[in-house]
Amino acid sequence: MAEISLDGKVVIVTGAARGMGRVMARSLAQSGARVAAIDSDKDGLTSLAAEVAASVGDFLPIEADLAKVEACATSVARVVKSFGTVDGLVNNAGVGMQVVKPNYSLEPARFWEAPPDRWQLLMDINLRAPFLMARAAVPHMLDNGWGRIVNVTTSLDTMLFVGMAPYGQSKAGLESGSAIWAKDLAGTGITVNVLVPGGPVNSAFLPENTRFPRDQLIQPEVMAEPIAWLCSTATDGVTGRRFIACDWDPGCSLDDPAALASAPAGWGDSGTSAVRPNRT
Repeated sequence: MAEISLDGKVVIVTGAARGMGRVMARSLAQSGARVAAIDSDKDGLTSLAAEVAASVGDFLPIEADLAKVEACATSVARVVKSFGTVDGLVNNAGVGMQVVKPNYSLEPARFWEAPPDRWQLLMDINLRAPFLMARAAVPHMLDNGWGRIVNVTTSLDTMLFVGMAPYGQSKAGLESGSAIWAKDLAGTGITVNVLVPGGPVNSAFLPENTRFPRDQLIQPEVMAEPIAWLCSTATDGVTGRRFIACDWDPGCSLDDPAALASAPAGWGDSGTSAVRPNRT
C-alpha cells in the first residue's frame, strides 16, 4: 500500500495513553497529522508526547475524564483553540468488564450482579463519550466539508458472549450508532467507520488473570496502518463500514475499499428488516 500522508490534518484520539490508542496516536503522528491525545492517564500522555516528539511538530496531550459530560466539549474546544479545527476523531477510549468484576475472565459476571454505578461508568465512557465527542467535533468538520470519525468497537461475538454485559451492550450501541451516523452525514464529506482489532488484544485492557494465553493475543500494533488509511483522503466515500485490523493486508490495492478486511457496520449485511411484509 502506498504511504499515507496526513499532513495538515488535525486528529483527536481518545484513550491515547496506552494500548491500541497509543499505537494509533503514534501512527497518525508519524503520518504527519497534528494529534490531540486525550486520556485520564497523565503519565501515559507524558511518555507518549516524548515518543512522538520527533515525528510531528504539533502534539497536544489533554488529560481528561471523558465520563464527565463537560470534559468532552471542553476537550474539543481546546483542540480547536490550539489547532484551529478538527478533521478527524478516533473514539477509542473505553473500559472493560474488570470495572464490573475484576475476575470476570475466569468467573463470568451475570448481568444482574453488576453494581449500577459500575454499569453506568462503563456506559458513560464506552457509549456516551463517543457521542459527546462526535457531537462537539462534527460542526467543525461540516464547516470544512470534510472529516473522519472512526469508532473502535469489538468483535460481534463479544457483544453477545455470556457474561459480557454491559461491555457487549455498550459496544453494540456504538456499532449501531456508527451505522446511523454514517447515514446522517451522507453527502457532507464526513465519513464514519468502525475499526476493531479482530479479537482479544495483548494490553492492560485485559486483566492479568485472563483466560487467553498472552502469546496468542493480537498485538496492538495491528491498528497502526488501518487507522492512518481511515483518516486520510484515500477513504473519500468509504463510510458505514467495519474494518478488522488483524485481517488487514498492507500490500492490498486501494481500488476496492469494500474488500479491505471490511463489511457493513451495524450488521448491515444481515437483512434490512425483521418485520414480515404484509400478505394479501
